[in-house]
Amino acid sequence: MQKSKILAFLLALVVSIVLWFYAVTVVNPDDTITISGISVQFEGTEALTSQGLMLTGGDSTKVSIKVSGRRSDLKELNNETVTAIADVTRIAASGSYQLSWSVVWPSTVATGDISETSRAPSRISVTVSNIKENPEVPIELEYTGEPKTGYMIDKSNLTLGTQSISVRGPAEEVNKIARAVVRVDVTDADALIDTDCPVVLLDKDGNELSLSQYVTSSADSVRVTIPILQYKDIKLNATLISGGGATSEDAEVTIEPSTLRVTGNTAVLDAMADELTIRTIDLAQITGTETFEVTPELPSGVTSRADSQTVKITVTLKGLVTKEFTVPTANILRKEAPAGMTFADQNVKITVRGRASVMSTLRMEDLTVTADFSRHYDAAAKQVELEVALPANVSAGVIGGPYTVQVSLSETDGGNTES
Repeated sequence: MQKSKILAFLLALVVSIVLWFYAVTVVNPDDTITISGISVQFEGTEALTSQGLMLTGGDSTKVSIKVSGRRSDLKELNNETVTAIADVTRIAASGSYQLSWSVVWPSTVATGDISETSRAPSRISVTVSNIKENPEVPIELEYTGEPKTGYMIDKSNLTLGTQSISVRGPAEEVNKIARAVVRVDVTDADALIDTDCPVVLLDKDGNELSLSQYVTSSADSVRVTIPILQYKDIKLNATLISGGGATSEDAEVTIEPSTLRVTGNTAVLDAMADELTIRTIDLAQITGTETFEVTPELPSGVTSRADSQTVKITVTLKGLVTKEFTVPTANILRKEAPAGMTFADQNVKITVRGRASVMSTLRMEDLTVTADFSRHYDAAAKQVELEVALPANVSAGVIGGPYTVQVSLSETDGGNTES
């Protein structure tokens, strides 16, 4: 009986040893694996920031390790459960650095049950840059394409969601940024454009910059609102009144601008004529060259889109000559003159203008000068305005008026009176 118990015990021991050996050598043997694509976590980045520094290279490095251990432990290891740690606390200036790194194992695996046999890379290369911030990069609006024919961009009323953005990143990159633009395609537009547009950063020469992910801005896009208006181009002209020996054939007229772009609704623009007279000019009042500044009067509901609201009209007379005649007061015809009236002045100088061929034959005797006291006498000023007439067949005219003579009243009749 005692002998059988001993034999049973020995048999159980042998079976246990065999099962243990099987479990160790067959079920859970030692093995070696390589874990690739392990992310690196950097400690001490806050210390870099406090010194005006930032990582600009190497922060996305992936590492790999070769590990030995039991299969039951190795199966817990992968690039999500294993972490690599690198410390940047001691970096105090911009530049390139080689950092050592350590491995953090998952809590489900005892560090004594596994061993690292190799790693790659042995050290991590990183780049550190000075931080630069530009708090106000101006934004400009650029257009591509053209609106539909007969439509225009209302630049005076367009709006941007913001006029500038702030940019932060490595100094060597931020220093290249001169301005920002948003580009809007207005091809065939005939209605309001209201959209978000990406912000594009440019250098001082207008070249688009390709910046790293380390450069950040306060806005990647901007809301743009652009009114699109229907327009009509109106030709501007002036009406010339012949006078002073000059006609429209003697006048050279320039109008700047010669056309005026206006906007309004379709009905108002369709009802508006293609030409607009903005000034009537009496050529009798022009000597040589005269310039007028005119603000065109537009129908209700029509708006000028010119840069300036005034139009400049320049009139130049050519091919005309002037001749001055000295007319004695004795030659002045008096009409309804008061009794005892006499002229104070002895003569009056009158200027006549016309073509040279006409003026060469014109004589003082051809002028009829009349003092009509019933129409042109100023009793307070004691002067009378003269009427000057030329023969009907003479294509010339009087300029430079009005002509007046002073008069005095006495009991003596100063000359003949015609009625």
